[in-house]
Amino acid sequence: MSTQGKLHPWNWLSKESSRDRPLPQRRPSHPLLRWDREFDNWFEQMLGDMAWTTPAPHAEPSAPFRPNIDIVEKPDRYVITVEVPGLGRDDLSVELDGDALVISGRKEETRLNDEDGYHYSERRFGRFQRLLTLPADADGDALTAAFDNGLLTLDVPRHENHPRSTRSIDIR
Repeated sequence: MSTQGKLHPWNWLSKESSRDRPLPQRRPSHPLLRWDREFDNWFEQMLGDMAWTTPAPHAEPSAPFRPNIDIVEKPDRYVITVEVPGLGRDDLSVELDGDALVISGRKEETRLNDEDGYHYSERRFGRFQRLLTLPADADGDALTAAFDNGLLTLDVPRHENHPRSTRSIDIR
């Protein structure tokens, strides 16, 4: 990575609106809910892995499914890895609209009920969309995608004829 890139990295998420970003988790403010959470923590510490806990009955629902993304800059390309556990190739879509890279998909909800023996579930389901802004030297026309073992890997070559340059600016 160039010195310029380290000082001022590209903002890949500039087109992702604030409504697409996860909301900070709020903690329930009712004293009984706080006490219930403290009791669950104490119970887990006492019994370790044997403890079966349930969320507080009035706790807020969990956030929607939103896959994590890693972006690596290499001299000749960018590598974007999207973590999508539980999804298959057919559940995903990758589209390029100008400099906007749209990664979307759907994780179908599995119905859980007491007859199945479920005590607790933290899995998340639903539709998701991640919107990345490609840098000027990214060659979107040569972008390739591969899916393996719950990871979507996008390989974005960099333009050879548009290298980033550094120059001094005269101060007048």
